[in-house]
Amino acid sequence: MASGAVKRLSTSAVDWARFATVIPKAQIDTMRIIKGKHDNFLNKVYTLPENLPKIDFAAYKTRLPDPTMADRFQKAYESLSIPYPKDKDNLLQKVEDDYKELDKRVQNFVAEVNNDIAESKKFIDKINTLPKFEEMTEEMYSYYFPETQMDPERPTFWPHVEEEQPYNPNYKYIN
Repeated sequence: MASGAVKRLSTSAVDWARFATVIPKAQIDTMRIIKGKHDNFLNKVYTLPENLPKIDFAAYKTRLPDPTMADRFQKAYESLSIPYPKDKDNLLQKVEDDYKELDKRVQNFVAEVNNDIAESKKFIDKINTLPKFEEMTEEMYSYYFPETQMDPERPTFWPHVEEEQPYNPNYKYIN
C-alpha cells in the first residue's frame, strides 16, 4: 500500500533547488516552511508499511462467543481497499496547461527584455562614440543633437521654456 503511494509521490517530486532560485528572496522563509512540511509528510509516508498488518483471526475465533463475527470481520478486513484520489475535474491537466501558457508568457517577456537590452546596448555604444563633454564645441553639439539646435527663425527668450515663448498660443504676457 505504501509503496504505491511512494511511487505516486516520487513522480510528483518538487525540484527544491530550482524552486529556491526562482522565488523572490523575501519568500525564502516561507519556502523553507513548506519544504519542512513536505519532508515531514514524505517521512510519514515512508514509515508506513507496504501492506496492511496481518491479524490472527483464528485466535479471535477461539476467544469470541460467536466465531462467525470474526469471519465477517476477516472478510471485511481483507476486502478493504483505500483508493488513491482521482482527478475527476481534470485539475492536474488544467494546472499543466496554465503552466505551459505561463511559460510561453515568460519566454515572450524574456525575449522583449533581451530586445530592450540589445537596444540599450546600441544606445550606449552610440553615446560612447561621442566626444567628451569638455571637448565638445557648439558646432559639434548642434551636429550630434540637431533637435536641440536653436532655430534662427524662432528665437527663444528667457526663461527658454516652450510655455513662456511669444509664439506659443498659450503664452500670457504680463505687463
